[in-house]
Amino acid sequence: MKTRTAALRAAALFALGACAALGAQAWPDKTLKLISPSTPGGPPDAYARALADLMAKELGQAVIVENSPAVGGMVAMQSMARTPADGYTLVIGTAGAVTITPSANPKARYQPGDFTHICQGVEAGLVLASYPGVPARDFKELAQWIQAQQTPPTYSSFAPGSPAHFLGHQLGEALNVEMTHVAYRSSPTQITDMLGGVAPLGFVQTATAAPHIRAGKLRAYASTAGQRSAELPDVPTVAEVGLPQLQTTVWFGLSGPKGLPAPVVQRLTEVHQKIVASPEFRQRMAASGLVPSPGICGDAFLAKITAESARWARIVKATGFAAD
Repeated sequence: MKTRTAALRAAALFALGACAALGAQAWPDKTLKLISPSTPGGPPDAYARALADLMAKELGQAVIVENSPAVGGMVAMQSMARTPADGYTLVIGTAGAVTITPSANPKARYQPGDFTHICQGVEAGLVLASYPGVPARDFKELAQWIQAQQTPPTYSSFAPGSPAHFLGHQLGEALNVEMTHVAYRSSPTQITDMLGGVAPLGFVQTATAAPHIRAGKLRAYASTAGQRSAELPDVPTVAEVGLPQLQTTVWFGLSGPKGLPAPVVQRLTEVHQKIVASPEFRQRMAASGLVPSPGICGDAFLAKITAESARWARIVKATGFAAD
């Protein structure tokens, strides 16, 4: 009797495995949904919509984009963590939502390991900038100006708990000055107040700030990327001005729920890599100030996420920041 029961169980498990394999081979046979953790037109959304358009061509199925900008992408990631692992709903993960929010927001209730991280798609450095009323022409003069103020100046970011927020903390540490953080809820609102001199100094997104920097309405001191930006070739990197510890990029990538079938992950990886290498994708990303980042998939992507999560966790703890 026991032998027969064991045989029946084995047959059932085999059947389930066969069905799962068959389902993976048939994937996709219906419309896919891609969750974008930003408002329409925002940098993550530019990546999401280009990816959706080109994935639809490669997979032969429609790919719709659903915007979910709440709480800096946290709600989008929470939704993804609850999604069935069938490959039909995916998310655009951001550096902030994936590597900072789990440490900075007690309400997140997710960790990077709660997802299948497929590939990083694009990245961009941030820029330390000010409105022209700040009497500093380069980073050396800016550092001297900050240190000379009787009341330390404030610095702004495009979101609380974002890389821009914690880079400002690191800048203050490097200059031995305790500056006050002023958080905005979006890059456009941060830029608006910087242009008006309300927020004199801050780390800003390159794509949003570059036109104002080129027009002389903002002054740039350093880029946080590893190399100078093609949009702002005259702006040195943080490493060049002596602050390599501030080097970071804001990146966006493709992720799904934990437990995606291996054949689906493999197919998505192949498609994503092909898209990232295509001229159309590169042109669309260049228009948004984003740099394609091929080759960061699977284990390499997960290793990067793990390292960055540890970095930001240390800084979150040092600042005592906790999102409300």
